[in-house]
Amino acid sequence: MNKNAPQKLRVLIIVNRLYEWSQNFITRELVELNRQGVEVYIGAREMVKRDDLTEEEINLQDNFILLPENPFSPSCLWRHFRFKTEYPKIYFRVWKHFFSFGHKRPSKIGRSLVCLFRAASIAEIIIKKRINLIHAHFMTAPAETALYLSILTEIPFGCTSHAYDIYRDKSGMLKKLKQMAYMITETKANIEFFVETWQADTSKIHQIYNSLPLTTSNNHVKKRHTPFTFIAVGRLVPKKGFEYLIKACQHLKMQGYEFRCKIIGQGILREKLASIARTLAVTDVVDFEGYVPPNKMHEVYEDGDVLVMPSIIESNGDRDGLPTVCMEALSHGLPLVCSEVSGLPECIVEDKNGKIVPQKHSQALAKAMAAIMHATNFDSLREYSVKIAALKFDSQKNVPRIKVIMKRHAKTLTRLKP
Repeated sequence: MNKNAPQKLRVLIIVNRLYEWSQNFITRELVELNRQGVEVYIGAREMVKRDDLTEEEINLQDNFILLPENPFSPSCLWRHFRFKTEYPKIYFRVWKHFFSFGHKRPSKIGRSLVCLFRAASIAEIIIKKRINLIHAHFMTAPAETALYLSILTEIPFGCTSHAYDIYRDKSGMLKKLKQMAYMITETKANIEFFVETWQADTSKIHQIYNSLPLTTSNNHVKKRHTPFTFIAVGRLVPKKGFEYLIKACQHLKMQGYEFRCKIIGQGILREKLASIARTLAVTDVVDFEGYVPPNKMHEVYEDGDVLVMPSIIESNGDRDGLPTVCMEALSHGLPLVCSEVSGLPECIVEDKNGKIVPQKHSQALAKAMAAIMHATNFDSLREYSVKIAALKFDSQKNVPRIKVIMKRHAKTLTRLKP
């Protein structure tokens, strides 16, 4: 028990961009923390303009703190200099941490320097707001900024880790793991990776899934469509494995199955994937639907029967964690067919609400898709999907757990010593 825990929890949550479309799970978490009585402040480099926000989401702007895109501007440097003058010992201590970070690439050293100057430019603001905990989403620049800000203000910090920030951009990870008070990560697979790769202290790590505000309006069991409709959602990038899905569709077509496959998203592989579909003669069953905004995704789930997530591990280590679309699809009663990558198997109970297949294996993927397409217990699969969503991804259950962890590590701020 933290004897110095404050009565009122005031948390600065650092993200790259507030209201980022692809990170709606963060926005939902911030709203739920507010509902739970946490005084939430958001530090971000940008606030994305959107016209679909709820009143509660709009109200997050009341406690928005801009992280300067250019922390070397005259006004930022003045705040930096003022902090250095008032707290010289703390200021020089932060530079000691900068040089011990262990970054090797010039780009990462430059990023770390920017994070340090960003932290110094808002340190006084954080102290005046009486923030008692700093929390970053993603172990990249947000966590690095949080670390420097924690050193400058002597306020503890923690982080939520996801996927790219663990598996691909790992620079300075040991330093961040050592300095943070705690870490929340969304999957059991992530914890295993932290232990295997960095021998991380598991007493600091808490596994809590990203979550959704679940309602009864989207969990009714629907009849299957004619033709049977598979959907796949995500950026058209290598780690999503959509090339193997298109090849699986060819296998199904050659076996005489009647179905549609809708691929939702846009990205650098759009033309390549379309070319593969033409070469394999599946353009009559595979549709590229393009980008659909998150506030319209419920229509996609209503039009689908099964979500297919054929993710792969790229040669550089990049991979999915547990995409939000999996949670959303489950909440709408869609069974899943997923590859055995990272946290994807954690949302499936084999033959209860879906199938797990080896990555990069189009024939195994086609076999699993065919099995679900003709499952005699299809309604049961859909019902169990809704149960899994309620059990694992309900924000009213998961966010209070986050609050408990934050409360445990928050610290009443005492006056800094010059």
